[in-house]
Amino acid sequence: MERNTVTAAIAAALAAVSLSCGEKSAPAAPTPPVITVTPPPNVTAPTAQSPVGGQMMNGLTPTLTATAATVDVATLVLQYRFQVFNDGATLVQDSGLVKAPTWTTTVTLTPNKTFTWKVRAESDGWIGPWSATASFATPDPPPAFSGPIGDWERCASIINDIAQVTCVWEAVRPTNSVGDLEVVKRVAWLRRKDGAGLLIKTGGENVVLWQGYSLSATRMCYSDGHIYKLLGDAGPGGTNGPGFADNGFVDKSMYVPAIDPRKP
Repeated sequence: MERNTVTAAIAAALAAVSLSCGEKSAPAAPTPPVITVTPPPNVTAPTAQSPVGGQMMNGLTPTLTATAATVDVATLVLQYRFQVFNDGATLVQDSGLVKAPTWTTTVTLTPNKTFTWKVRAESDGWIGPWSATASFATPDPPPAFSGPIGDWERCASIINDIAQVTCVWEAVRPTNSVGDLEVVKRVAWLRRKDGAGLLIKTGGENVVLWQGYSLSATRMCYSDGHIYKLLGDAGPGGTNGPGFADNGFVDKSMYVPAIDPRKP
């Protein structure tokens, strides 16, 4: 009797184990992902400041200026994109991203035309709205200089600064801003081995368009940005007199290497 009781107990235990192993528990329900909804940053549109309203430019590479845009995310740093269109609504130049809301075109625009432009702010792939479109006009090309131009190349051997400028001035005899540039570009050409060149100037008086550049008619620039004024009392009605005055420094990007003055 005792052996049978033990055998029965063992059989019951094995049956319980077998039953337990045969049962499968239901899989746990997946935990839903936590979704955080972040609104896109609010980037405002800049406002075109200058030029606007068809303003007439002094040269063919105008500087465009707008107010700064704002963004409501402190970690975002805004950059700006300008676009310029001709009077046929064709894109003339896209600035790419620039750091400040001001930019000077690097393409020489067509004289005596109307252009439009706009600007927007961008940051890390976020794009703000375009500003309202503004417009400006480009001036007529300058008249060709018709004054006398003599043997200016003989001035190359003159060492004294003012004496050399005077020598070239006597060959050219300028009577206006265009003639003044004829002096400046010849002096720069004679001094090209020393790094002399021309000075980009996009606004104000005595600006002359030549070889695709908007240039100062009276100042020469060196490759380090050092500029010298070669003519005083410039422009129509002035003496357009020769000189050689230290005029300080400008950003080196305003420097143009000397160009052969015999080019049209």
